[in-house]
Amino acid sequence: MDIVHMKTLIAVIEENGFTAAAARLGIAKSVCSRRITDLETDLGVQLVNRTTRSVVPTELGREYYESCLDIIARIDAASGAVKGANSAISGRLRMSVPINYTETVLAPKLDAFTCANEHVELVLHLSDKRVDLISDGFDAAVRVGALDDSTLFARKLGAIKMHMCASPKYLATKGTPSSFDDLSEHECIRYNNLSSGSEWVVNHKETEVRKRITGRFASNSGKYNKGLAIAGRGIVVLPEFIIGDAMKSGELVPILSDYTFPKLDVNILYPQKRNMPASLRALITHLSEKD
Repeated sequence: MDIVHMKTLIAVIEENGFTAAAARLGIAKSVCSRRITDLETDLGVQLVNRTTRSVVPTELGREYYESCLDIIARIDAASGAVKGANSAISGRLRMSVPINYTETVLAPKLDAFTCANEHVELVLHLSDKRVDLISDGFDAAVRVGALDDSTLFARKLGAIKMHMCASPKYLATKGTPSSFDDLSEHECIRYNNLSSGSEWVVNHKETEVRKRITGRFASNSGKYNKGLAIAGRGIVVLPEFIIGDAMKSGELVPILSDYTFPKLDVNILYPQKRNMPASLRALITHLSEKD
């Protein structure tokens, strides 16, 4: 395999088919198809599912596509450095980012990126509302949780653990639940940013368990819900980046730890563009790197 095959795979996935990808690359459709077949043969895996109307990447194909993007980005960056073209990573980037996650986790990573790329102007819109990237004029968005079906591309940045907690004050007054069913007798604080809504879904001894919870309090603010829990108003389920400090201080204590909630995926979304700005590609690569 070589960089030509990688670029061909990128084109096929981004154009949703061989015909458009071949036109983009200036090659025959048969050549485009053969390159993908050769790449699959070389790797020993199926990268795309072919239908009469479209070409859809497999899960391994999507992962390999994202790796190819990183490789191409690094090659382009190296070539740019040799040519004295560092200034190519420049311009204005508008991003929609979630409030609590940005303030707690994302801010230092974005600061490091702007320090390393002084010609990039980064404009952030902090909101937990899911904006329409294209109609609202955003270059990218970071989202925590399940993704909606869309034509946008997504790069996974990580996954966040969820914790069920309550304050010592609440547990001393109401008692500590010993099973998931016991939650029916407790005040549960609902976090509206969870896609499951008023139903908490957990894994217990390799079995999925669901429980419809009730309570007087609900909001889409993790910090507000954390404050309610610390004040002894009920049991809360929140992401680690919101609740971790309160757990370390002992203001909140974990309960029913053998019931595990699915992790929340963190993704960066960007429009399906033929010519992605170098600054955006560099930012995606930077955020994808492990700490």
